[in-house]
Formats: sequence, structure tokens, C-alpha cells
Amino acid sequence: MMRLCGYILCLSFIISCIKTSAQSYNAINGSAYAGVLGNFTNPASGINTPFKWDISILGAQSTTTNNAVSVRNLNLNNVTSTAVLFQPTTGTGNRHIDNNADFHLVNIRYAIDKIQCVSFGIRLRSYSHAAATSFNFIDTTSGLLPFLSYNAGSTPFNSTLTNEAWIENDFTYSRILKEDNESRWSGGITLGILRGISGVYGSVNNLRYVSEPNRSVARNGSVSILYSDTYSVTDEKNTLVNNAIQLKKASKLSLGASVGVEYLVKKNVFDEPYNPKNYYWKIGLSIMDIGSNKFITAPYSFIIDSPKANVTDTGLINQIDGAYGHYDVKRVLINNFKGTAPYQNTFKMRLPTRLVLSIDKSLGTNFYVNALLSVNIYNQNSNNIYKTNTTELSLLVLTPRWENHFWGFYMPLQYTATNNLFIGTAIKIGPLLIGLHNVNWLDKSTIAALNGGSYVALHIQPKTQKLHHSLDCFEM
Repeated sequence: MMRLCGYILCLSFIISCIKTSAQSYNAINGSAYAGVLGNFTNPASGINTPFKWDISILGAQSTTTNNAVSVRNLNLNNVTSTAVLFQPTTGTGNRHIDNNADFHLVNIRYAIDKIQCVSFGIRLRSYSHAAATSFNFIDTTSGLLPFLSYNAGSTPFNSTLTNEAWIENDFTYSRILKEDNESRWSGGITLGILRGISGVYGSVNNLRYVSEPNRSVARNGSVSILYSDTYSVTDEKNTLVNNAIQLKKASKLSLGASVGVEYLVKKNVFDEPYNPKNYYWKIGLSIMDIGSNKFITAPYSFIIDSPKANVTDTGLINQIDGAYGHYDVKRVLINNFKGTAPYQNTFKMRLPTRLVLSIDKSLGTNFYVNALLSVNIYNQNSNNIYKTNTTELSLLVLTPRWENHFWGFYMPLQYTATNNLFIGTAIKIGPLLIGLHNVNWLDKSTIAALNGGSYVALHIQPKTQKLHHSLDCFEM
């Protein structure tokens, strides 16, 4: 049984690692140079950029908070020299792993005129969460039996896992709602066409066992595993293109939406045309990622309860190790439990719906500071396994920045929804934006703790023209 719990926890971590392909491009929060990337936090921001157009050709971001797993034998100089090992963190306590990841292939923004613009984007997004109640782990543990023996007790063990991943085609429209010499209101809406490509929910509830000489015997507990049918349509014998076609056929279409408004207090330069870079304050409010993905439940999903008499750790593990494929694992588990329950043919996973407040203050020549608050509408604790929730990791981000068209230097300070404090850094050189969520990742030992992340974007925009006013002096 504990092996199964380990599978559930490890699966979440593996998913979070392989989808390095979400929202946390923290450096450019509130920036007029964010262009189309500003839609990731507020769809009203697109019209408040000084460019006629801009394109983000490629970008990726990943954020992880974790106290469940650590890395051993990590050698950054020669990653193939030793086998990298993942193991539970040492000590006693609750464990969790959370990952938000985003990969955008192309995002394009175009200003129709001075009061309205449109955007289009293609993105792959993934949200993974795993948690387990308190257990003790010592790094000298030699096997499962010693682990179970010193974790045996009256407190039941519980764990959960969710992963939601989807492809998203975004269409954004933003426009000026009201404008005068002192201020400017804009509004925007994003409509997304979603294709869910991964839906996973797993839980171990109320697991109790007793430790006996040379074995541990399960006394109580239930296990629920729901997979999306997209996991059953691909085959390693097929080509990548064929697998992609099959995955597209199996994925279900859904709709998502985001809405927002933005208010600017202008910094006018005499009677010249207003430039969106010239403001004292910029305040944005948005509701992001409204909607959910729908999945067909795979036939090897199961819900089981109450282990049969004399179900032992070694006996169950030997049966699972000898099983072949998902159906055999399901059969083994059903044979070792008294009760089974039917599962619904479909299930939904909500998008990470949240309220986002952004306040941006100009401090003078190319200096700004941005404060962004992101409040999740739903929490991860859902009693309905057929309608689970995903959440955004960022809670509060404070970002001082210096930037112009070509250069940018950023130092975002991030406090996450899982109570982690990250000090990040980022740099912009021409079209390239690259940053770290946690500067501690510059140290090998803190990379092994797997807390932090990074982001990169290739963002092309035309050079802005300098506007002169009547007090400029010109040599004759």
C-alpha cells in the first residue's frame, strides 16, 4: 500500500518535470513593453503598449514549490556521470509538490488603431499538485519494511494527486473605454478554445496498517484513480505525428475566458500625442482562466475500498511488479480489496480561476515598481472527484524594474500560495527575456531542493520613435 502511495506522489513530480513547457513571467508584470505577454495577467493591457504590433515567437516558464522530494548525486558539470536519485525529504511532516508550467509557441498582437487591438496565441499549459499527510523518512532507510515499521501508528495516511494539462488557442480583444487629458480606462476579454490532453486524479484515503515481524498488514483504506482516456490512445510503436493525431482526436473541446480592466493616471508631455509609457500610476484588475476541461474517463480507472484480510506490503508489491499494463494493475488491486465502485464516464478539472490586482508606479526615468496580487477563487480541496480544482502558485509579487526598449533589469520578490518566499532576477537583452524565480538556484545544493524555477521568452517588437516637445533644443 505504501508503494502505491509513493507511485502517486512520484507521478506528480515526474509530470511536473517533463512538462517544462502559468503565468509567472514576473519580471514584466505591469510593463508597457510586455505587449502580448501582458495578456497572461490582464487582457486589457494589450492596448496600453507603445507598439503597433509585437510577436512572442517562443517562451516557456515553470515554477515548483516542494518539500516532498530532494535530489541526490546531482552533478551539473557532468549529468551523465552518476545516476540522479529522487528520494523523500528527510524528517517528519506533511509533504507537497506543486508545479505550474507554460509553453507558448506563438503569440501575436496587432493594434487596429489607437483605441483597439487584437491578439492571438497558442499555448501548452500544465498544473500539477500532490500532497500527503505527515510521515517520517530517514535517508538511511534501507527498504519499505523499515519505513513502514517506524511510521506505523494510529494516525491514518492520506494523499492526493492532480494533474491538468491542455492546449489553448487564445483570442484577445482590448480597447480604450474612456480617455481624457488626465486618465485612461481600457478593457479586454480573452476567449480560449481548450483541448484537454491530460487529466489525472489520484487519492489514498484513511490508510491504516499494523507493523508485524517481517511484514505490514493493511487494515483499512480506499484508493481512487481517474485517468483521462488520452493516456490510452498513444502507442510508443507509432510515429510522433500519428500519436499527436490520435491525441487530438481523443481530447475534448472546452471554452475558457478571462476579462479585465486597466486604469492609467497619465503623465502628459505638453500637447503631444499620449504615449502609454508615460504614466504615474497604472492599476489593473482581472479575472483570469474562467472555465474547465472535460475528460473521458479511461477504462483502467478504479475506485476501491477496504483491503481484504492479510493484504501485506510485500504480497501486494510483488503482484503489482508482476502485472503487465494498466489493466493488470487495476485487476490486482480489485482482487485485494473487498469493495469496488463504478466511476462516471466523464470528469472535469477547473482552470486556475483567480482574481488578479496589479498596481504599477513610475519612479522616473525608466524606473518602475509593480505589485501584483493573485487570489485563487477555488482551493485544491474538493470533495467531488469528478470536478477537481487547480490553482496558481503566485500569491504576491513585488517587482522593481529598470527598462527601456532594448535593455531591462528586474528583481521580482515572490511570495507563493504555498508559503514560499522567492527572490528572483531577470534580464532583457533585445528580444530575449530570461529569468529565475529563485536566485538560490545559482547554488547546486538549492537546485537539489527543487524550489523555484525559471522562464525565457523571445519577444520581438518594433523600435519606438522618440517624441520631441517644444522645449527640446536643436543645434543648427
